Order: sequence, then C-alpha cells, then structure tokens
Amino acid sequence: MTNGAESGGPRYDDPRRIGPFHILGRLGQGGMGTVYLGRDDEGREAAVKVIHPQWAADPGFRRRFQREVAAAQRVARFCTAAVIGAGLDGDVAYLATEYVPGPTLQEVVRDRGPLSGSSLEAVAVNVAVALQAIHSAGVIHRDLKPSNVLLSPVGPKVIDFGIAQVTDNTADLSGIVAGTPSFMSPEQAKGDRLTPASDIFGWGALVAYTASGQAPFSGGSIPSILYRVLHESPQISGLEPRLRSIVDLALAKEPARRPTAQRLVEMLTGHEPVELIAPAAPVATAEPAAPAATVTGAPTVAGDAAGRPSRPGLTGGVRLGIAAVVAAVLVSAGVFVAVRLTSSGKPSSGTPQVPLAASGSPAKHSTPAPTGTTARGADSGNPLRGPDVRLYADPAGDEARQAEAWAAAGRGEDAETMRKLAAVPRAVWLTGPSAAQAGRTASAALGAAARQDAVPVFVTDDLPLHACNEGGAAGSAQYLAWIDAVASAVGDRRAVFVLEPNSLTELPGSPECSLGNAADQRARLRMLSSAVERLGALPNTAVYLDGSLEGWPSPEVMATRLVEAGIARADGFYLNAAGYQETGSLVAYGTRLAACVKIKSSGSGTCADAGTGGDTSGLPHFVVDTSRNGRGAWTPPEGRYKDPQEWCNPPGRGAGARPTTDTGSALVDAYLWVRPAGVSDARCTRGEGGSADPVYGMVTPYGGQWWPELALQRAKDAVPPL
Repeated sequence: MTNGAESGGPRYDDPRRIGPFHILGRLGQGGMGTVYLGRDDEGREAAVKVIHPQWAADPGFRRRFQREVAAAQRVARFCTAAVIGAGLDGDVAYLATEYVPGPTLQEVVRDRGPLSGSSLEAVAVNVAVALQAIHSAGVIHRDLKPSNVLLSPVGPKVIDFGIAQVTDNTADLSGIVAGTPSFMSPEQAKGDRLTPASDIFGWGALVAYTASGQAPFSGGSIPSILYRVLHESPQISGLEPRLRSIVDLALAKEPARRPTAQRLVEMLTGHEPVELIAPAAPVATAEPAAPAATVTGAPTVAGDAAGRPSRPGLTGGVRLGIAAVVAAVLVSAGVFVAVRLTSSGKPSSGTPQVPLAASGSPAKHSTPAPTGTTARGADSGNPLRGPDVRLYADPAGDEARQAEAWAAAGRGEDAETMRKLAAVPRAVWLTGPSAAQAGRTASAALGAAARQDAVPVFVTDDLPLHACNEGGAAGSAQYLAWIDAVASAVGDRRAVFVLEPNSLTELPGSPECSLGNAADQRARLRMLSSAVERLGALPNTAVYLDGSLEGWPSPEVMATRLVEAGIARADGFYLNAAGYQETGSLVAYGTRLAACVKIKSSGSGTCADAGTGGDTSGLPHFVVDTSRNGRGAWTPPEGRYKDPQEWCNPPGRGAGARPTTDTGSALVDAYLWVRPAGVSDARCTRGEGGSADPVYGMVTPYGGQWWPELALQRAKDAVPPL
C-alpha cells in the first residue's frame, strides 16, 4: 500500500468523507484495507487508511487498534508519516497519517534499478534509525518492505507500521498470517508471537532487495518462499563485505541472534566492530520437494594483528557524513544512539567505563556493612518488609491478551482460566534495546502500580553476554547507562529489582559458561556491584542478586560470587528463576546459602555445615520464584531420552504459590512470580535429533517466547489451584 503517488479521483463507490477528512482519491489497496487521499477542514492532506470490515468488526482487533494508535503517536516524526488522526466511526476503523509525496523504495528500484554506494547506505542507516525510534515507542512494524519505505524530499520515511496489521492472536480468527512472504521473518511465517527482532529480519531483507532488485527469499509459490524463509540461506548480492555481514546478522533464523535496531545503527556507523563473513554458497531456487539442510557461510574475521575485529563503518566519508546526520537527527528527536567520533573523524577505539556515581544519586548507606551481615536492614526502605504489601499485576500482559483472543474465538472456559492467571502479580521484565525504552517501560509500570497502590517487581535483563549468549548491552558503559535510566525512572517510588537472571550462575569464563574469560568475569562482577549500588541507593527499593537454585553451582561457589557481586549492599538474593524446584526445599536451601554467604563474607571457614544450627541472625534475606514450581521439578522416565534436559519446558508442571510477603520465614522476604509461567525455556530436542521436542511432539517456541497452550496447562495444574 503506497502513500506516495495519487491514482486519480474517488471511484463511484468510494466514501466521500471519513471522519474529519474529505476523500480526494484512492492511493492504494492491500490485504488489510484501502488507503485514500484525504483533506481536513484545515487543508491538511492525509493518507487515510480504512480497515477492511471483517477486521474492524472484531472487538479484539478494535481494542488492539486503539492501543497501537496511541503507541504510534509517540513515534518520532522525523522517520515516518506522523499519525494525525484515527477513529472508530461505527463499523469503520481508520487511521490518518501525514501525506508524504514521493515514490516508494520499491518503485525506485523497479524503475531505475538497484541502489549502490552512498544511496544504498543511506537507505540502510535511515531505515535502521526509523526502526530504533519505532521500537523505542513500543511499536513493532510487522510488515517492513520496500513498498512501505517512502523516499520523501527530506529522506526515507517508514510507513504502515504496527497499526492495521493482524496482531497478537487475531490470525486465529481467519487462519492467515499477516505480512509479505518475501520479507517475512521465520517466526512470522510460522504464526509465532512477534518481537522487534522480526522487524530486524525485515530490515535485512529490505537492504538485500535494495542492493540487488531481488528479495533474498523470492521466486516460486508462496509456500516455497515461506519454506526458504524457514530453512534456507538468503540469496544476497550487490553488498560490500561489511554491509553484507551486517545484513547476514539481521537475517539470522533465530530472533535472539539478530542485533537490535540500535546495534544496527552502531555497526553501520562504525561504532561497533563487525566480524566479516564469507558469502554463503548458492542455493537452488527451484521449488523444494523435500526439506534440505541450511547452507551457511564459514565465518572469517578481518582484524588487526592482535586478532580484534576491524572497526571501520561504511565507506569513507559516506560513513562519517551519515554518522553526523544521524546523530543530529536523533538528538533532536530524543532518540538515544551513541556515535562517538575522535578528532580524526574515526570511531574511538575504547569504551569508557562509566561509574554510576556520576549519576549524582546519594548512596542510601555510606558506611560499610559489619562483617558477615548485609548492610540493608529493616530501615533500608525495602518495600517488601512493610505491612500489608500488595504486589503489582500487569492488566495488559500476554495472559490478558490471550484471554481476550480465546474469548473472541469461542474458547470461553480457557479464556476464564487465563484471566485467573493474568490476575496474579508477576514481574515486569526490562530488556533492551535502549536505555530510554527501559526507562519508559519502568515508568509506565510504576504509574500503573501506583494506581493499584501496589509494588512492582522488575527483572533487569541486559547484561553483556547475558544467559551465556552474545546478547545484552554492548559493554559496561552501555549497561550502566541503561541501569541509570531505569533508576532515574524509579526515583523515590517503590520498586523491587530481581537483578539479571543467571548472571552469577553463568558467570563468563566459568565452568557454567564457556563464553568470555577472566577479564569478562571481573567486568560482570563490577557491573553487578555498580547496579546494586545505583538501584539500592534509591530510597524505596529492594535489590536481589542471582542465587540460582539448589545444585547449580555448589553453595560455596555461589556464596563466593554473591559476596564478590556486592551482596553486602543488596537486600539479598533470589532463587529458582530458572528452575522448578519445590518451595519448601528452596527455603531450606536458601537458609544454607545465606549462612554460607555469611561465612564467605567473614573470610574464613567452610560451608559444610552452614545453616544447620538454626541461628539466622545476621544472614542475608532472599526471595523465591514460585511461578512454575507448583508440582516441583520433573523426573523424566529413566532411559527414555538421550539428554532429558529436565530444565527445559518440563511437562506436567503447574504454577506455584501465589506471590506474597507472608512467607512464614524470617529470611524469606517474599514469594514472587519472576519467570512467566507461559514462556518457553528454549527449543529442546532431548538429544533425539530433528527439531521437534519429543515430549510435546512438536517444534516448540524459541526461548523467551509466549506459548499459550503451555500457559494454559500450567494454569490448570496450579498448586494451589487458581
């Protein structure tokens, strides 16, 4: 659907007025609706998109439409056609955006041929910047393609984002998947839940098309295109090695392996090094008769004599010019991106370590803790230790949206079960891609919690190499700036922080994580300690460090790591955020671990008999994640699976004890729901090969993705019942 070229006056059956807009002509038509050129009484021209009646009549779609319009209005105007009006006029749902003159990227490539050099690079950078702004506003585009990029007189603009697409579970109503097959991400092709990473895949496909005139997964029938999207390597030509390598990253099959929009901008402008890869071997484009193996290129690294990846960005002066323009535009739009240039015009080679003390927030505790005790006592402002604590339940989370979708689809009983799950207080996860977005997410949750007179629990999840993967913040400075943005959003409001799941369990360079080395390990501990100090300095917060679960790793190892990460300045540690262990055994284990922390803090003694004497004075407190442990850990049938992977989406588990501060234990500050009950742990095959999980007989969602049927099963099997 185009916004750039008028195609004549209105047809005989076109409406003459939509909302405040007089209809002047028809601009285009697509799967979701028709776009008209309109003009309001003030003379402003607009592209007015009218949603097809079958979607507009659906109550669930109408609610999502209104929600997404509000989010879209927050997107910076420099990168898109600004929303200037929207409404539900009877059975008509419409969205009006600024009319942008100019051809689409698809029209330019079709009529004039592929782009190259600075023209290609300008499109790549500008669309990446637009995605960063869109994602920062909490919007996912869902259909990024050349026809949705307008080459306006002031630069490329991304249109048709987020709003009038089939979103969430509305695809269940019609059996279709929204999007354009040649530019569709694998998760979109499968009908899975979309994330900002889906737009990154679309960006990679769009840049590949711009350089060659062909989409990287084109040719043949729609089923064959979708097969290539899911299983084959992209066909890419016309890109210089560095841009080709960035596009390859964006086209990763697994969403978690794709960079964020901000990382794209940083790589494109030379702020972040890029490992160059060899081109993938050609793949036949004939329609496949049977599944074939994925063909990938062998990675090679171009770097200096020390083996570090090279840092140059896009070609010469083009890179520097784009960097300067992008930086200026982003500053004016309030969008954060770090583009640092030295006096020579080259990207600086180091990343400064930014101490959190620079934030200017005074520490709540200025004296060191006594040996063997935690500094944060009952007077620390820990909101979990007050009377009659009410915990925050997000009224618009995955569970609530699923209940709406099932109710609309006639699954009334399941919808009611999901509503019960949605009513349980649970943590709000703060992740990338930007410090600004994390701050906005935290601020929105804090505002909603205040209206409930409740305390929100936040999970921070942005450490470099988090979960022993090449993800998270780019470095220490970026992570600490991210934490500072979250802390600034909290201010003097009440909040509980569960700091970085598995951050001490999977310490870089340790037996539990093969990534990284001793230097990365020291950096991780410094970052955690700084985060504890910054968040703990706020007057009404509680901060808990990763204590893992029983048996992974040993109590002595975990206690040592907790001490090194600054538990003396924290409120304690948390248990079971990655597990399913039973609550009673975790309380006993947590008591032993707390005693071991006291021993390690004193610098002498072993933990062999820690916690067995019954004396809990001076021990750190802890919280327990009970979101998935109602039926305890899974014991797989002996010999049934080559690698049972007991931790991964174990069957027959149920939601556990409801969140509360009334735990009956002097050391347990609360039972919390940290890990969502309906989110997949990972894609597991139990060592059996193939891609399906033999326990479920299906290919399960990726780790971190919402899995409705798993959520329903765990809600039904909750102990105690919901």
